[in-house]
Parts: sequence; structure tokens; C-alpha cells
Amino acid sequence: MDKRTLTALLLMLILFLVFQQFIWKKPPAAAAPQSSQLADTIAATQKADSLEIAVPVVLDSLLAIGAGEKTLTLSNDLMTVSFSNIGGAVTAVHMKKFFYQNSQEVNLIPENGRLAGTKIFQSGVQKDLGKIPFLYREVPDSNAVEFYLGDAANPLIVKRYRIDGKYGILLDVLVQSHDPVSGIALDFSDGIADSEKNTKSKPQEYKFCLNANNEIKKTSLAKLKKAPLGESVSSFSWAATRSKYFNISVLDNSNLIRNYEAFVNTRTGNPAMRLDSRQRDSSNTWEQSFVIYAGPNDFEILLSYGKQMEDITERGISWLRWLSSIIAWFLKFLHSYIPNYGIVIVIFSIVLKIVLHPLTHKSMDANLKMQHIQPQVQAIQSQYKSDPRVMQVELSKLYKETGASPFSGCLPLLLQMPIFFSLYSVLRNTLDMRNAHFVGWLKDLSEPDPYLVLPIIMGIFMILQSLMMKPPAGNIAQMDDKQKAAQQSQKMMTWLMPIMMFFIFKGMPAGLVLYWTVFNILTVIQQYYLQKHFKQKDSK
Repeated sequence: MDKRTLTALLLMLILFLVFQQFIWKKPPAAAAPQSSQLADTIAATQKADSLEIAVPVVLDSLLAIGAGEKTLTLSNDLMTVSFSNIGGAVTAVHMKKFFYQNSQEVNLIPENGRLAGTKIFQSGVQKDLGKIPFLYREVPDSNAVEFYLGDAANPLIVKRYRIDGKYGILLDVLVQSHDPVSGIALDFSDGIADSEKNTKSKPQEYKFCLNANNEIKKTSLAKLKKAPLGESVSSFSWAATRSKYFNISVLDNSNLIRNYEAFVNTRTGNPAMRLDSRQRDSSNTWEQSFVIYAGPNDFEILLSYGKQMEDITERGISWLRWLSSIIAWFLKFLHSYIPNYGIVIVIFSIVLKIVLHPLTHKSMDANLKMQHIQPQVQAIQSQYKSDPRVMQVELSKLYKETGASPFSGCLPLLLQMPIFFSLYSVLRNTLDMRNAHFVGWLKDLSEPDPYLVLPIIMGIFMILQSLMMKPPAGNIAQMDDKQKAAQQSQKMMTWLMPIMMFFIFKGMPAGLVLYWTVFNILTVIQQYYLQKHFKQKDSK
């Protein structure tokens, strides 16, 4: 790998990291002004905490206090959802197909947390139902449960939960009151729980995502800590709190949500949110329907819920998403036959090397020719050093006659960069890579190599490749100062570039480093046989 190739590689990687961090990410929504309608609501809520619901149903519901808290569950093949009659809230969502490292099922709700607590807007204040014991009943043959206040035959407040065949919890809220209702609020302030042992990358991977006003916004946990969000919206599709592999989202089927807050839960340090549908108009009857998605960041599953839910996942740069999808499909296809994802990545590297072989072969051949004509290049540079224009003409003529090119090593790298970026996204965020084991110490290919073995091997083969592609040293006595400086610079790059690449790759997913290492090893082998062939051809 010559100097130009190595420099191009470094620049492209640096550009990728810069673009990934600052340009491809959409800016977070601006924080709401202090005098916003939402801020007034929060202040009113604090004053109204001790108020009782201004409907006769409270007297009926208080009779249930003596029975204490009751937990009800709904279940399908993918999850088990637990509910509490206190506030009619969701208290646990266990994933049947995803486990912690201790083999227990992942629970998306933090310990002692509650989601979907409800408040009602009446007479200009929020009235909190979160601590009120609801009456409850299971709905036969419908995989549903109802929490209600009031008479069972004609309840005044109903929260009805059902679960679909995937990861959706369907929630219908009905309020019938003599005191007109101007909206309801749903509380998700306990946020989403951690599912992974390694949370070092949490500030960038955990996010609040929003689809409102026909625009999708994503705000990282790091930015949310600096500036909590909150504003009114004219149209609302969904909002989500996302961890690395899972998310809890709220879809408003009624399109009535008008305000949101996004912030960091102080207990867990994870993103959380509140949503409300407060309107100017009020009614004695209020109905609103939601889908609470609580499950994995799976592109296909989220796509099935519509409303661009799939954008909660990370599939890399938007214009390369098609390539990420192809790579993800191919890896999954191989994994259906090969249970070890490390071997799958090795096979993927080999297949890609075979596909790119004709182009790489042509590039290496031109690069070797460049090495072969170095003495002639140096002679031309010395002869025409005072006339750069003529020097360039003579060099171009030499390149054309010999079939060499100074940019021969860059084209394969340029073609590899989109693959590299897409593979980075797939290996970093695809659910299939969660806890994907390879060998020994590599127990999770989506996380960096804990002992840096792969980055070190990668660096060694990069040095070997650089040495193999290093042009023969010329006679220093016949070189001018510019040529000497160029040769010295090339020597430095031979060693400096692999060191820099080591520090860049050591924090990347081990699966990505494995791919790059295997690809480099195959390139070194290919280069060895090509150089051997070139020497045999030259000796004839």
C-alpha cells in the first residue's frame, strides 16, 4: 500500500467519523421557551398534585385500596407484559427471545418503574390517576385487560390494554365526565432500561426519536443531558426512547398528541418522555387510542407498524441504506446455515475479495508498474525540476507508455468505503450481532475487542502490506531535496499509518475489525503472488 493509498484511506476514515458525528446526524429539536404552553402545564400540575379527581368515581375506586396492588399479565410468543391496577400502568415487558448474560429475560422497563401512567386535563389542571387503585377485569378470548373507575356497567374512566402478535401493546383510553375534558397525558418518565452490560457508548447510542410535524428527529442521550426538549406540535405520529438494541415507542392512532417532553431519567440516566393531548376545545367524552411498541430495534418489524417507524433503527447513511440492507440480508442468510457470526464475517470478507478481485488485480498491477518505473520518474523530476509544466507532460507520457498510474491504489479503496460504512452500521446496530460470539475472548462482535488482539493483528498486516508495496529506494546521492523529503515521508507513513489505524479501529466493533483484518490478509496474499508473477514476467 503506497503513500497515496494510505493517505486516502486515513482521510476517508476521518471524514467518515466526522460526518457520522456532526453532519449525517440531524440536529435535535430546539428546547421549548420558558413561557411555553407546556411549561404552564407543568406548573399547573405541581399545584394540582394534591387535588382529587372531580368525578364521583373516586369514591367507588377507593373501596379497592384494602385489596392492595394487583398484577395482571398478558402474553404472546414474543413477550410477557405485566400491569398494575395502581394507576392502570405497565410495570414490566419481558422479551422471551432476548436474554441478559445471566440467561434471564430482558425487561425493557427499569426495576420498580411504571409506564403509561395517565393524567386528565380538566378545568385547566392535570389530575393525576397514577396513584389511584383502579378496578380491573380481564376480557375473555381477546388477550386484553381493562382497568376502570366507576360502575362496571357504565365506567367513567377506562384504560383497555391488548397485545398484538408482535411487540405492540394497544391502549385505548376512554373518559366520560360531567366536567369537560380537554385532553390526557401519558407518562413514560421512567424511560427504558439497560439491556447490555457494556454501556460505555450509551451517550451516543441511546436516543430520543420523534416523528412529528412531518419530520423525523433523533437526539442522542449526550445532547439530551445538556438540553432537555419540549414543545408543541401540530401533527404527531410517534415518539420513542431507544437503547442500543431496543426501544419503547408510542404511536398515536388518534393524532391528538399536541405536546411532548424529552429528558433524562435521573435514576437510570436513560432517555425518558411525557406526551399529552391538551386541546383548546373540551368535551364530556374523550377517546384516544395508542400503540405502545416495546421490543427490538428490528428494521422489518418496525417497518410493519408503518409511519416510518423503521427510522428508529440505525441503518447508516440514508443514501447507503439500500447497501446496508443487502449486507444485513446476506449476513443473516449465511447465519441461517452457519451459527457462528465470526465465521460468517470471514466468509463475507472472502466473498467480497473474490468479487473485487478483477479490480484489485488491475490496481495492484498498475501499482507494481509504478514501483518499476520509479528510477525513470526520479530522472524526469530531476531533469525538469525547474519547469513543472514540462515535468508533468513527461510524467504523463511515461505513465501512458508503461500503463502505470499514480492513483492506482485509490480506486479499490474508494469502492470499499461505501461497503465499509454500511458494514459498520450493520455490525454496530443490527440485533443479530447482539452477544454474537466468535472465539475465546470475542464474546460480542458488536463491541470493541477487549484485549485489542484483532487491532494489533490488523496493524501488523498493514505494515507488511506497506513494506511489500514500498518502491525500491533510489540513490540518495542523485536525489534533490524534494525527492529526499518525499522518500523520508514515505518511510514515516509506512509505520505511522498502521499506528494511526490501530487507534482508530481499537474502538470499533470487533466484527468490523475482523472483516478488515481478514480482507488485509487476503490482500497481502494476493499481492505476494502478483509480485511473484510480475518478477517472473520481468525476468523473461
